[in-house]
Amino acid sequence: MISSHLLRDVEECCGRYWCLKTVALRLLQSGRRAENQPKVIVLETKGDKETFSRAANKLGCECAFTTDRRMKLVLPDGVEIRDLYAIAAENNVQVRSLSYKRDSLEDIFLKAMEERTNGSV
Repeated sequence: MISSHLLRDVEECCGRYWCLKTVALRLLQSGRRAENQPKVIVLETKGDKETFSRAANKLGCECAFTTDRRMKLVLPDGVEIRDLYAIAAENNVQVRSLSYKRDSLEDIFLKAMEERTNGSV
């Protein structure tokens, strides 16, 4: 068990976390790093991104364009990366880069603090 404000270091070496409000020792958030996080993919593509986006929506993905060539997709359970490559091939879209995006432990902590402050938790 580690107690630290250096959340990047904690994130690198711990698989489970607890966010506590130390004044009252209240638990704000807990979980495993992979839990409670949607699978978010950032894609850079070349080709008809609108057609690709519609096909991804049919799979249940949420899509948002971040730039002319980049889009962010939230994958539902059961949709895999290979499914994205398959719809890209079907629609003559090249996938130039693909990366996972996830909230950092700091993001999770700040969201928990915000929810607690707003009375949601």
